[in-house]
Amino acid sequence: MAALIDSLFSKNQANAIRKLWSDQTSRLLLEQEIGKKLISDETVLDKLPFTQLMLITSLSPFSNSEEESCIVASIIYWGIKERDILPMVAEHHGKELAYRCLVSLGMFKKALTARWKRHASPAPVFYREVGIRSFSQIGMEDISCHFKQWENFMSEIFL
Repeated sequence: MAALIDSLFSKNQANAIRKLWSDQTSRLLLEQEIGKKLISDETVLDKLPFTQLMLITSLSPFSNSEEESCIVASIIYWGIKERDILPMVAEHHGKELAYRCLVSLGMFKKALTARWKRHASPAPVFYREVGIRSFSQIGMEDISCHFKQWENFMSEIFL
C-alpha cells in the first residue's frame, strides 16, 4: 500500500496519509481518497491489482457494507483475468453466470448489445434479470439488490 500511496500523492501528502493510516476512522476516508485518485488515473486498467479495485469499489455510495464492495472488487478482478467474459446461459450457471452477467453489463455492454442485434442473442436486459436472480440464488442479496447500480458504477469507472 505504501508504494501505491507514494505513486499517487506528493511526498508531503504521502507522509501525512501514512501517519493517519493506523487510525481506523481515518483509514476509511483515506481509502476513499486513494480510490478517487485511482479513478482519475487514466492508466488504471493497466495496473489494477486487487487492492486498488477494493479502494475503487469502496467509493460506491449505495453499497451496504465493506464486504459487498470487497466481493464486487473480487468479481471485477476475476472478470479482468477471464479470456471470454460474455455469459452463455446454456454453459454457465450459479456464481459463474452471476459474475459474468455483472462484469459483461458493467464493462462490455456494447458487446452484449451488438451480439443481441447481430446474432439474435438475448438482450442486455435479459442478462440483467438473470444476473439479479443468480446473485439472489447464491445468497448474495446485497449485490442482487444493487445489481443495476453496480453495473452503472462499473461502466462509469472503467469506460
